This record gives sequence, C-alpha cells and structure tokens, in this order.
Amino acid sequence: MVATLAAVEDRRPPPAVLRVVNPVMLRLLRSCLHRVVSSKLMILSVEGRKTHRTIPVVVGRHPVDGLLLVSASGAWRHNLRGGAPVRVTLDGVEHTGHATLEEDPDQVARIYLQLLEIVGLDRASDLGLRVNVDRLPTADEIKPAVVQRAIARVQLDDDLHPPSDDAVADHRRQLDRPPSDQHRPRERGAEPTASSGTDR
Repeated sequence: MVATLAAVEDRRPPPAVLRVVNPVMLRLLRSCLHRVVSSKLMILSVEGRKTHRTIPVVVGRHPVDGLLLVSASGAWRHNLRGGAPVRVTLDGVEHTGHATLEEDPDQVARIYLQLLEIVGLDRASDLGLRVNVDRLPTADEIKPAVVQRAIARVQLDDDLHPPSDDAVADHRRQLDRPPSDQHRPRERGAEPTASSGTDR
C-alpha cells in the first residue's frame, strides 16, 4: 500500500547543518557583504532570562504590516514569552525592538498560511516547508508541519517598518480574514500586506 504524502511537510535544515551554517551566516550578515543574504535573512538577538547572555539567531525575514514575523523553534524562543526587548540586524544595521511570542498552534498555522500567500508556493522552502499539493494549503493542513514551532512578532522601535497603534492586535485581526485565491510571490521590493500573508 502506497503511503499518501501529507499536504505540507516540515523541511527545516537538520540541526547538525544549522550548527555549521549559522556561525557563517552571523558573520556574513554583520559584514559589508551582507547583501548576499540579507534580502531573506536577519539576525534576531535575544537576552537569556537566566544567563543574561545575548543569544544571536539567524532567522528568516518576513515583514508584514509594520511587524517582522519570525519562525521560532529553538529553545531561545522561551525568552520571548510575555514579551521581551530584542535587537534586530537588518541590512547590516542593528535596530532595537520588542518581540512577543505566538504559541497557539491554530494561530501559528494561520500565520504560516499568510506567509505562504506572500512568498508563493515555489518558495515554501524559505519557511522551512514543503508543499505537496498544487494549491494553497489550508491552515489545518499546515498545522501538523509547524506543531513544534512558534511565531515571534517583532516591532522595531524606529520607523524602518512603521507600525500601527497596536500592530500585534491588528495582525491578529487580519488572520480572521479568509485567504485570497492568489498566492503568487510579490515582486521584489514590494511591501507585503497581512491580507495577502521563519525557519532557521
């Protein structure tokens, strides 16, 4: 009997690969050569609540309606529970900001659906996913593939991505809207919106 593939699969790089690649990416993103990868990646620096040490993490870069949405699956994410100050390195420049953690599995799946609408099915790997259907999957189909992940919502303190008065609440309300029928990737440089949609 032939097994049926799930509509969506988890396709994050293995931890052993990340242990080798992440230090290289950290150095690259902080260097004058950051443009090679900074269109898709950024550095999120979190302070450990017990150690008070700075934990720099290479994550996907997904701006949506004044927020940066970050796929969070490592142990570092627990430092964001209840909200926490963070530093974000974008395009070689460090910014301060504040992050909150979304851990509700249904909400996380809906956010991944939103991001899939933005990047397009052909770039699902940018989200650490593999889509095995030729249509936009549903949130219920995405949920098993992201069950071990959370989403960090990062709001910067400067005007690089101007936030609304309550960007996190606005983003939650946007998730209640049904997905559009279109899931083509936007042109590079176009500002995505939450109505149209990491993991390192």
